[in-house]
Amino acid sequence: MPHPQRHTWIVLCLAALASLAVRADGVGTVRVGDLEMHCEALSSGTLPIEAAREFNVTPDPRRALLLVTIVRHLGPGLIQTQPAQVFAGAIDSRNALSNIPLREMRRDDAVYYLGEFRIAPPDTLRFLVNANTTHGRILKVDFSQSFTAP
Repeated sequence: MPHPQRHTWIVLCLAALASLAVRADGVGTVRVGDLEMHCEALSSGTLPIEAAREFNVTPDPRRALLLVTIVRHLGPGLIQTQPAQVFAGAIDSRNALSNIPLREMRRDDAVYYLGEFRIAPPDTLRFLVNANTTHGRILKVDFSQSFTAP
């Protein structure tokens, strides 16, 4: 069984990203049984240099990131990230739908998904994220994030 500190880095990354979000509504979470999906959207222009290197992105106020993590609760204080097929899209204020390609990223025993996409601030995007898990469950998150002009 994994030790909770094995995934400390992903919790720290999520916490760092949550602190950078423009508004509290930029986070989406859903739980189905012992599985939980966390989604976060933010401007890549707000990323500290260390985080940009970790995610292999170039900070740019006209680009944004979507970070998706699926965890399985194994017991009190024990979680393990889970692989899945993850699909994401966004609807802008003009009602235009765009696909957000996600790439799977792994570090040690952890897996998460990162998507980069263009934004035209100021705008509010509605994100739709679906994940088909290896446990045969479907997780869906719908949340919004406002992006301000640089």
